[in-house]
Amino acid sequence: MIKRLTLSACSALMLLGSPLLATAQNATTPTLQTRDGYLIVTRVDTRKCAYPMCGGYFVKAVNQALTRCADGSMQKECHAVQLNANALGWTSDQRAAFDAEFAQGHALVRGLLEPAPAGFYTADQLTITEAWQGQGLRNKPLGSFYSVKSTGIVCITAPCPSLAATKLNVIAPVLNPDLDLGLTGASDKQIQAGYEALGSTGILAVGAIVPVRLPALTGGTRKGSKLLASEFYLPAKP
Repeated sequence: MIKRLTLSACSALMLLGSPLLATAQNATTPTLQTRDGYLIVTRVDTRKCAYPMCGGYFVKAVNQALTRCADGSMQKECHAVQLNANALGWTSDQRAAFDAEFAQGHALVRGLLEPAPAGFYTADQLTITEAWQGQGLRNKPLGSFYSVKSTGIVCITAPCPSLAATKLNVIAPVLNPDLDLGLTGASDKQIQAGYEALGSTGILAVGAIVPVRLPALTGGTRKGSKLLASEFYLPAKP
């Protein structure tokens, strides 16, 4: 059965888009821990100059104020003129199909920015090891980004740590919230696929973890937390 939201959709969306929430997240976000990380496109590169100096898009590491660019510098966003998906075994058509979605901000990747030869020049290349496709509305995702998987724990009493939510790109405690994908705008079929993936590949989700009252097995309600997702991502199959 598809889990639904206990808060109103209006109040939840206001929370996800709250400037106070964004400020709190930015204030407590540590530095990116490794060279590779999860990245999203911020904008397409429309500058008028010669390839490969221009073209492609700009990207940033999620949950981070700064991103490590191909030249090793830390910037608010970094240039990437081409996507290297060789590690995923895609055909050129599959890479192009995914790249089109990624360029519009509808997908996430795990990878690193590095210099690569491009004829007589050096290109800013994004080399990826994971690719994730957005499932919901084509809006800008709001909130913090998490990896969410089933822990395999089955309880007979509540609360139960049946899900593990790990914040992407940072060293942070593992959280055990419930999950609600109902605000993402995805279809019932996509949402069901998201819940089913929790026990295998897991999903990536962006949103806010908020305190809620949840049903108790003995009746009444109990205190808990829930990840209200504004978007979620499944492994890409271009």
